[in-house]
Amino acid sequence: MYKGVECEWAPNRDLVGLSNLLPSITVRRKLAAIGSIRHHREGDTLFHEGGEASGVLYIDSGVVKAFNSLPGGKEIIQGFFFTGDLAGFGENDSYATTVKAITPVAAYHLPVAAVESLLRSDPDLQSQILAKICRTLRLAQQHAVSLVQPSAKKRLLMLLNLLKMHSPPPRHFPRQIHLPMSRTDIADYTGLAIETVSRNLQRLQREGIIRLINSHCVEVTDERGFDSLLSSEI
Repeated sequence: MYKGVECEWAPNRDLVGLSNLLPSITVRRKLAAIGSIRHHREGDTLFHEGGEASGVLYIDSGVVKAFNSLPGGKEIIQGFFFTGDLAGFGENDSYATTVKAITPVAAYHLPVAAVESLLRSDPDLQSQILAKICRTLRLAQQHAVSLVQPSAKKRLLMLLNLLKMHSPPPRHFPRQIHLPMSRTDIADYTGLAIETVSRNLQRLQREGIIRLINSHCVEVTDERGFDSLLSSEI
């Protein structure tokens, strides 16, 4: 459980819901063998946009965000990466985004040359990494779709559904969703103002769809209503 978070949540690698998110134990061992694990505090920058893309991350625990900075300091968050994800792929030998820890993070830093060599010699690993990259692209597409939704409520529901996939709670709290990021990060990810984020979360609570336990924990109180709103044209 992250510091300051009362939500009864912890990553559970054995849950079936995560089977399509985490690499197999064998793959994780292979990646760990070519990288060095580093521990980062909340707020630490792991990669800088435009920096030399010398390595990628395998996230062993924690959550990071990938973003681009605009003049004036505003961030455009491109995505969140969770336990078992690979982050920090470069473009034209440079990092396309800045990657920053939003919780304490343990991550294997994998040199690009070592990753390329391992992929050439291991077809099974190559296919699994490709599957991870394809999944990351699908999430990026879903994020793009969410940004064109006219309804702020629908954008928030799409984010909550993403977090629901990545942080399944223990059986005693089957409806809780952990929100590791700040309201500012949520606003920057959904393209909304912070006030709009707060107002629409309160609105969802008044409608009986969710219950706001604290700033980092939400309970889905009406799962049917949640799914219905998510698939509707609101």
